[in-house]
Amino acid sequence: MKIIVFLVLLLLSMPLVYAGAQGENEPADMDAPGTGSNIIDATIAEVVANPKQFDTLKISVEGKVTKIDYRQSLKGERFAVFELKDAEKNKINVYFEDDGTRILKGDEVRIMGRFWKEKSYFLYKIKNVIRARTIEPAQEPESSLSLSPG
Repeated sequence: MKIIVFLVLLLLSMPLVYAGAQGENEPADMDAPGTGSNIIDATIAEVVANPKQFDTLKISVEGKVTKIDYRQSLKGERFAVFELKDAEKNKINVYFEDDGTRILKGDEVRIMGRFWKEKSYFLYKIKNVIRARTIEPAQEPESSLSLSPG
C-alpha cells in the first residue's frame, strides 16, 4: 500500500512537461508537412470566433509569436509551446516539435497544422491549439509602389 501511495505522489509531483505524444484519437497526417489540398487558409480571428468549425482540420494561420517556451519531454524530445496573436490580440496556442527551427518572441510566422478547439495533455486541457507541422516566416504584403526608370 505504501508503494502505491508513493508512486501516485511521485507521478503527481513530476513536472508535466510532455505535451507531444500523438494521441490515439488524433487523425493521421498522410501528407508531407506543409502540403496537401486539405489545408484551410484562415485568420486567427475566424478560428477563435468559431473553433467548432475548424476542429480537427488542417489550417494555416499567420500571427506574431508571444510567450514562447522551449521544453523537453520525459522521453528527451524537444518541443516549443507558444501563443500566436493577430493585430486584434486574438490568440491561438501552438505546439511544435522542435526541429531546430529557432522561433523568437515577436516573430511574424505562418503556422500550418491541425487545430483542436480543446486538446488534453495529461492533466491539462488547452483551448484553441494547433499542433504545427510547419512554421515559416509570414509573407509580407506586396508593396503597391512600383519603381520605374528615371
